[in-house]
Amino acid sequence: METRKYEDRDIEALSRAASLAFGGSVEDWKEYYDPGKSPSMNLEGVFVIEDDGEARASATVLPLEAFVDGEAFPMDGVAAVFAHPAYRRRGYAGELMRTLLSDMRGRGVHLSMLWPFNHSFYRAHGYELAGESIRYKLNPRELETSDEQRNVRAFRDGDLPGLISVFEEGAAWHQLCVKRKRKVWEKIPERKEWNLAVHEREGSVEGYILFRMVDGDEEKRSVKILNLVAATNEARAGILSFLAAYDPMDYVITYDAPRGAPLHPYLASSHVEMKIETEFMLRLVDVEGALGHLRREAKSPLVLEVSDYGIPENNGEYTVGSGKAYRGNGAKHRVRLDVRRLAQLYAGYLPARKLAEHGMIRPDSEKALELLEEYFPVGDPWVYPTDHF
Repeated sequence: METRKYEDRDIEALSRAASLAFGGSVEDWKEYYDPGKSPSMNLEGVFVIEDDGEARASATVLPLEAFVDGEAFPMDGVAAVFAHPAYRRRGYAGELMRTLLSDMRGRGVHLSMLWPFNHSFYRAHGYELAGESIRYKLNPRELETSDEQRNVRAFRDGDLPGLISVFEEGAAWHQLCVKRKRKVWEKIPERKEWNLAVHEREGSVEGYILFRMVDGDEEKRSVKILNLVAATNEARAGILSFLAAYDPMDYVITYDAPRGAPLHPYLASSHVEMKIETEFMLRLVDVEGALGHLRREAKSPLVLEVSDYGIPENNGEYTVGSGKAYRGNGAKHRVRLDVRRLAQLYAGYLPARKLAEHGMIRPDSEKALELLEEYFPVGDPWVYPTDHF
């Protein structure tokens, strides 16, 4: 068995195996591996397991950026992890993940994210669930109308800079939100199945909605919201009113919202169909480097005693809370935790006190727990659906 980087000769075998593993056509997968058609693709990040002369399994690393405390940092997205169905349960996926993580550390990338096919598999490699969304299914008449709808119009050439500006302003507030590359933005208006509407007031773009029409199993069609971004209350009111204008006899609205920005409290009736969906998993590939991205202080420093069975180099003590995180013991109080629980705190996904109540972290005192809560407050981790990988 050999684990190696992608070679041009692999395209047919990988596309066929991916089609069998995930669905979609072989041609669709050939486009996935084409950097000219998949703007986030870098073939240097495609790893292959070759065994007995066959390319049997693969995993892809996408070089991305994610916002941490309002600033974008490198983040490697893991995608398209698969083995040909005839060769599953042979340890190929595990070997690929170990190779990927070693490669990330070697390149100095401190963070990695993915959407899992199986949570337990990725937990074995140090990833942990770090986000949720609220999925709504609404009748258009459940949305309020507004005079601001007059400021909503179809997308025009020249709107892209305004869309990028309002997107990044909002995305920076969400821990680990993916920063969209310019070439990804440029592909969005070209997607025939996607539609854009823009809220503009006094010559300034204040929000936009990206959506697609989906034929449902029932008679009604769905207006599926992919992005709803509003920099002002007026923009949000106008966009929601735009959606309210759809015929309730023919359409339903589906919308995935950030956990910290629920829609139902602001509707005339909160009795709407909704459910919680799990989102991405996070891995701190280099704990010291990842902690160095944070821009936080606490009243007193705190020692994090971190264990990491997947990357032993991360094992050890880290002092945080004094404006700069560093490796070593520089404080009186400490908390023992593994790298997965640290990932959940880092994302702001779960409160420190709840993790302690469940025995998942071990502060040495009430003061240590208070400092941990101060340093890792609950936030609103979120990635827009169009940026899932």
